[in-house]
Amino acid sequence: MSITLLFKSLLQRKVITALLLVQLTLTLALVSNSVLLSQQAYTLSNQPTGLQLDTTLAIELKPTDDNLIVHPALGELIQRQLAALRQIAGVRYAAFSNQTPLMFGGMNGDLSVEGKAETTSIDAVPYNFAEADLFNTLQMTLLHGRWLSAEDKNTDNVVLTEKLATTLFGESHLALGQQTTAGPVVGVVADMMYQRFASDQYYGLFFNRDLSRADYGYRLLLQVEPQAVDAVRQQISSSLRQVEPEIDIRQIVSLRQLHREVFQQERGLAILLSVLSALMLIVAMISAYSHALFHGVQQQNEIGVKRALGASKQRILMEVLSESWLTTTIGAVLGLLASYLLQQQLATVISLPALPLWLPVAAAVTLLLFVTAATWYPAAIATRVSPATATKAL
Repeated sequence: MSITLLFKSLLQRKVITALLLVQLTLTLALVSNSVLLSQQAYTLSNQPTGLQLDTTLAIELKPTDDNLIVHPALGELIQRQLAALRQIAGVRYAAFSNQTPLMFGGMNGDLSVEGKAETTSIDAVPYNFAEADLFNTLQMTLLHGRWLSAEDKNTDNVVLTEKLATTLFGESHLALGQQTTAGPVVGVVADMMYQRFASDQYYGLFFNRDLSRADYGYRLLLQVEPQAVDAVRQQISSSLRQVEPEIDIRQIVSLRQLHREVFQQERGLAILLSVLSALMLIVAMISAYSHALFHGVQQQNEIGVKRALGASKQRILMEVLSESWLTTTIGAVLGLLASYLLQQQLATVISLPALPLWLPVAAAVTLLLFVTAATWYPAAIATRVSPATATKAL
């Protein structure tokens, strides 16, 4: 059957064909972008964090006694709490910090090379209070220089993550001894994922200072033996309350839990779009089935004439399938454009990479297979039309 005749046949059912094309277009666009989003969520959730997710526990605290919120009482309380936590069997290291890795926000500040703010300024760099024990608690890797010590307490000395140092100075090792707007750089550590919505999630700056106030609370971090994680978690609250009952323990979580939460939006949207895509494929199959079945019923006399003139069952089958394939091809072309338009809209809401061409093409092939499977039975019914059907209309 020629392309011209196929188009004429489709134009005889303009409304039904148009609705089917809309269905196929939306299905292809949704399937393509849901797969892209699923890939993005998988890539993000499996990228290196530089952290021991399963064995690092984060405790969020805030004193309920106003006298304990300010320094020096605050600093003394934190040290007493850390001493008590280190006594728990299975705790390897414990340290204080003003914020926890793998969060959506926190304490940030601008950073640039001293005297070169016009060319090196970086916004929203996570600023982290870091005592000496934080290095072992987060299992950091020292790349250049040294980590902060007790002698660095309340000085301007800072340590940068590798990516931040490279961005500022071209090479991470060149950062040592350089002066930044936050202070001189004494060390560079391997990258860690700190804040999801900072200027870069691997940026981090560390300095050793006393926390003057804890109006919004503070964090204690523990590095725990793998086999003792659950047992340690059960003892944390009682140990802290023995030190100071006037304390609000807001949450005790592992970095693994925080990691899941920080990418929850992408995973949730990916699941939603995947479910909708599956439903759209099912609806597309139903629409293709109905379209082909209706066509077969409406064209019984015409098929009967063709059979009487010698058309084989295979020819009738291919004619019905060809109409379905042509409709799907048109829908796929429109769907390709719709896929890129949908991707651009999603990219304004969430972080989403460009849509590779192979993805909508693969989705179009999948859609073609689904539509072919849905059309096969109505096409097979059409081949059973007897040549005698043509004489009944005479």
